[in-house]
Amino acid sequence: NCGDDTQTPGKMYHFYQESEDTPQSIIELDCDTGQERCLYTFTSEKMPDGPLLIQPGVIRRTVGKTLYTIPLDGGEVQTMPLEEGFDPVVCDAYGAYEFWGADWDVQRSFRRLDFATGQITELKTPDQVQSYWAVGQDRIILWRLVTDAPLPDAHTQNEQYYAAIQSATTEYDWYDPATGELEKIYAEPYYGVGQADGSQNQRFFLGMAGDRLYFQNTHLLRGNSGVEVLDMQVESCAVDGTDWQTECTLTAGNAAPVPLWEGPTLRWLIDNTTSPIKIYDLTDRAWHTIGLSGWPESLTGDGKVYLMQEQWGSDGSYKVVYGLADRDDYLAGSTDWTPVIPCTGTS
Repeated sequence: NCGDDTQTPGKMYHFYQESEDTPQSIIELDCDTGQERCLYTFTSEKMPDGPLLIQPGVIRRTVGKTLYTIPLDGGEVQTMPLEEGFDPVVCDAYGAYEFWGADWDVQRSFRRLDFATGQITELKTPDQVQSYWAVGQDRIILWRLVTDAPLPDAHTQNEQYYAAIQSATTEYDWYDPATGELEKIYAEPYYGVGQADGSQNQRFFLGMAGDRLYFQNTHLLRGNSGVEVLDMQVESCAVDGTDWQTECTLTAGNAAPVPLWEGPTLRWLIDNTTSPIKIYDLTDRAWHTIGLSGWPESLTGDGKVYLMQEQWGSDGSYKVVYGLADRDDYLAGSTDWTPVIPCTGTS
């Protein structure tokens, strides 16, 4: 999976670029020691903002019209010319997938890059896709709008668009990029499910863990003064959209939980409306009050959490430092961590 550090237990990978005028490097972090090293430095200064395709033994990256395959053991880097640029968002063992659209109301274009041949092919694309999620399966979850007729252009036909959207349905589907087949998970009216008091309940997908799909369910009241959030909770369902269960209640207010994944798997829901922050762990289904300052950036595949911490000196100086903490200790309120030792030089 794209950017999935759980494929390489004990290691994490990220980009580093000192400035726009310097080459970009791929940095490897040893999660046991906190030591970084430079795995590979690209020769071009102009680099796109794209994910690393992390797989067992290699990292792949598309740059312009070239596919790079970088061995994690330091072997020779392979390059393959591509017929055109490609911006992947997810991959499997054999290829990468690109999903994009220029605007929120523009039809998405789906394409596949074959790692063996470099061939890029168009995929059969569902209509009116709004967003997508790669969840570590052969299929991808799509969020799309279902209407009786294609929606008018929101920019040139604004009134007609918002009139049509009133009767639209929001639908979540499993999408198989290999075949184009869709399997419906769940659908609701675009503005949510109406309640007896005039309010609405509106669900939004958060992620997948195990054999459950997790959604934020927001209880809304729309009026002349705007939208009021009455309450929020997290719910889950089976992969076919059945067996709905309430997972937890969220802090009242307009702030949605911040999801954090372990690879493609949803693990934590972060409530940053409190100080210190609180984290709901989907593994033990409990809230945890965090003792260590800083923000959890990512979870490794071997029980660590990678943290970003802002530090101010007595002289007014400011810097950002990174560190690693044991995940269970971190959830228990421990303030222990291992500072990351930045690498020096290029490879």
